[in-house]
Parts: sequence; C-alpha cells; structure tokens
Amino acid sequence: MIKVQLEYDLDEKVDIDAEGLKTICQNIFHKKTHTQGNITVILTNDEQLLKLKKEYFQQDLLTDVIAFNLEEDGDPVEGEIYISLERVKENTRKFKQNVARELRRVIIHGCLHIMGYDDQTPEGKKEMTQLEDHYLNQSLLPG
Repeated sequence: MIKVQLEYDLDEKVDIDAEGLKTICQNIFHKKTHTQGNITVILTNDEQLLKLKKEYFQQDLLTDVIAFNLEEDGDPVEGEIYISLERVKENTRKFKQNVARELRRVIIHGCLHIMGYDDQTPEGKKEMTQLEDHYLNQSLLPG
C-alpha cells in the first residue's frame, strides 16, 4: 500500500480534502505499478520553497511545488512533495482555477516528478501537462 501523509508547515489552518488528495496520490502510483511506499506532502509557504530551491537547485525563484524522490534502488517508492500554498493561491488567480483543483494539479505534478518525469525540456513539459490533465480529469473530487 502507498501511504500518503499530509503535513502542515503553516500558521493558518487550511480547509483541504486531505483524504481526496491522498487518494489521488495513491491512484497515480498504483497506475504506475508502485504498490508499496511512503509519500509525504508538506503544505508550506513561498519562503520555505525558496530556501529549498536555492539549496538544492541553486535557483533564486519562486515555485509552487518541489518534489524529492528519496527511494533507494529497488526499494518501495518514497518521496516528499513540498507545496507553497501562496503560489497555489496565486496560480488560481492567474489560471482562473479554484484552489481545490489547483492544489490537486500541483500534487499530481509532484507525484510525477517522484516517478521520474521531468519538465525541463519542452517535450517533458508537454508530457507532464498531458498527464496532469489526465489525472485531474480522472479525479472524482469536485472542482
């Protein structure tokens, strides 16, 4: 079983369908034949993601999601997905989406990164966007 843990690194309380988000992650990994593992989703802010972006990617820019694949070769999938709720809220205005849908999108994006997908090239970005849309459309959650 893929265990998904949701953590809050925020002062404010956020109204989120935690079980629905966990189900999305589990479904994505199961479809890619991962049946065992642990994924931690950390909801945080711009400041925390900026620190991570500088430390691990040597980039000084804001981002909505950073994912780390922590599994060792041959072990069950393990990873951490950091999400800036500030960026998610900004994205909702920019892309005219609601918070629930945008949050699902960035969590799906993080899961795809953990599975090895990369969006650093136009082809990789196109593939990830198509997969995000696919999983968003399969989601049974409202929004």
